[in-house]
Amino acid sequence: MGFTIKGYLPEGAKARVGKGYVYDIAFSPDSTKLAVASSIGIWIYDAHTGHELDLLIGHTSAVSSVAFSPDGILLASSSYDQTIAFSPDSSLIASGSQNAGVYLWDSQTGEAVHTFVGHTMSVTDISFSPDGETLASSSNDGTVLLWDLTTLAPNQ
Repeated sequence: MGFTIKGYLPEGAKARVGKGYVYDIAFSPDSTKLAVASSIGIWIYDAHTGHELDLLIGHTSAVSSVAFSPDGILLASSSYDQTIAFSPDSSLIASGSQNAGVYLWDSQTGEAVHTFVGHTMSVTDISFSPDGETLASSSNDGTVLLWDLTTLAPNQ
């Protein structure tokens, strides 16, 4: 009962998706699509049927994280920089890195907006507050830092 045979699904499973080593998964905000970050690229599936819709390639190594923007229009991905996050209004993307930096990017242009410095080891996770005024980042250095986004000048 604790194993599956290729081609068969465990009881209660709707579908089996993903190819290669899977690093991360994300549902679209409307729950119609599932993005799967893998060693091959980013697979996009119909979340209800498991049907493959697309394979996005472009990274030169495994994709470690994926995130849909809150409006479901954009999909952000990272490869070996540990984490990504969209701001609540979808205008910014935050990414962490192995070099301990926390970076803000303009989601429309891809241009760097701001860099936060304070961690001493790899950034492991990032999350925007629902009001978009604070960014939280955690690190392998054992800290969680809260960054005040209200102090940033527009376009900084």
